[in-house]
Amino acid sequence: MSDYDISGAFKAIENELIDSMMRNFSRHRAEETKEGYNWAQWQAEQLKSLEQYRKSNAKKFNKQFSEINSKISEMLKTARADGNASQEAKILTAIKNGFNGPSKPSASSTAEFFKVNDRKLNALIKATTNDLKKAETAILRMSNDKYRKAIYNAHVYANTGAGTYEKAVDMACKDMLKAGLNCVEYKNGARHTLSDYADMAIRTANKRAYLYGEGEKRAEWGITTVVVNQRQGGCPDCANYIGQVFIDDVYSNGKKTDGDYPLLSKAIEGGLFHPRCKDSTSTYYEGITTLKKVSKSELEAMKGNEVLEQQKSNAENQAEKCERIAKYSLDEDNQKVYQSRAEKWQNKADEIGERINKSVAKSAESDIIKSIDIDDYEVVTYGKGIKDEVNNAIIENIKICEDKGNFIISEISAKSIPSTVDGTPVLQIEMLSNGLLRLNLNTDKLAEKTLDEINDMFVNSKISVVNSLEEAIIHESGHAMSIFGKSNKDVQKFYDTLSKIHIEGISLIAYNDGAEALAELEVLRSRGAKVSEEMIDFYEKYMGRKF
Repeated sequence: MSDYDISGAFKAIENELIDSMMRNFSRHRAEETKEGYNWAQWQAEQLKSLEQYRKSNAKKFNKQFSEINSKISEMLKTARADGNASQEAKILTAIKNGFNGPSKPSASSTAEFFKVNDRKLNALIKATTNDLKKAETAILRMSNDKYRKAIYNAHVYANTGAGTYEKAVDMACKDMLKAGLNCVEYKNGARHTLSDYADMAIRTANKRAYLYGEGEKRAEWGITTVVVNQRQGGCPDCANYIGQVFIDDVYSNGKKTDGDYPLLSKAIEGGLFHPRCKDSTSTYYEGITTLKKVSKSELEAMKGNEVLEQQKSNAENQAEKCERIAKYSLDEDNQKVYQSRAEKWQNKADEIGERINKSVAKSAESDIIKSIDIDDYEVVTYGKGIKDEVNNAIIENIKICEDKGNFIISEISAKSIPSTVDGTPVLQIEMLSNGLLRLNLNTDKLAEKTLDEINDMFVNSKISVVNSLEEAIIHESGHAMSIFGKSNKDVQKFYDTLSKIHIEGISLIAYNDGAEALAELEVLRSRGAKVSEEMIDFYEKYMGRKF
């Protein structure tokens, strides 16, 4: 389960808690008599419903919470292993290119460091899980409190002239629907929903675990110097650290005596790697690594993008609030008013999103954001057992698809990819932050096979139209084109919409999920195949270009 999956799971739980509450208000109306509504009887009935609501939610969601929490340990350990493997490949490539690093330290001198790192990772897993457990308890408690408060406030609003039952309930629930179940309070007083908090907490923990893995491998090779580099557009708050060399005393067992560079711990104390920070470190190889600091124009671009992202986030939050009020309001007039407001805010968010997309594309053109090059690819796939002819086919077709589709794959990974309900992916596009993309290569499927053997895996597929590795890359480019430049929130909404669309006549995966239908149609488009008008309309609506 990824950080995206965990956040989405919590979002679904939040929606279900509110949905269940509002269904009770809709089903059990207050009885209207000549003297008015019988609020006393209604409150008694609703309090009974509240008790049932509390018990069933505790039983149902505590089980779901346990299942989610059980995945955290595995996810963070995997992130650590990925960082370790990735760093080893990069060090070996650097040595192949002429790096003469320090000799490896003795096993005894690093043994204690690895034990400490094990304890650090276990502490990270425990802290992340415990923090989520507290937030999970808080959301159930808050949903009960909000329900109880609405029961009593509905009567109060009715007595102050709310008019109908529907209007009284809407007024009683408005604050809750506007804010959502914002059960987590930060030190600065800001309140956040469980899904938003989980997104931040899991991303931060995942990054730390990955850095632990990278640091362990550096320590094993006796390398402790790192350079802060700009990733995924860069973070303006940390721009002054980019291009600087540090001794990594946090993750790589570095000591102040290792060189004339500042300690990484001091930079972290100064704000580097803050929650949702976009920057990271890579190994600094004396005499090989080129240091590049942020230029004035790049810093301005970062600041401009950050302002746009904040404006877009605000517009999306407003749209989400209005949409929630429109969806759950009992009064029809309220439904219409808030639906109209939601659409206006969403249009504003989409407009800002287009400006961000253009900025991302411009950054790519000016080399602020770079696509994967041959060296990057070789570093990641080094020692993974993928044959040269397969590597050449992948990198060549990626470049062709990027040029034709106006998107950029900025990261690549080669690792084992778990199976899904539709089978085991050979390739997989993954969404990063800030609208950028990673291509994952499944080493279980690609290693030690010739290009012909890999092509044979796709021939006569029962679930997809793809019949070669080239077409698998085109399929993934369809996913890439549809989400490149979009925020994570936009991608989640986009995929939620597409998941409800079932296109017949293409393939099994196309019928199961509209996102897969888009990717399958991209393959058919590349063949020049004739498809129905319905398929063309669908493709052009959601892909934003002619079929």
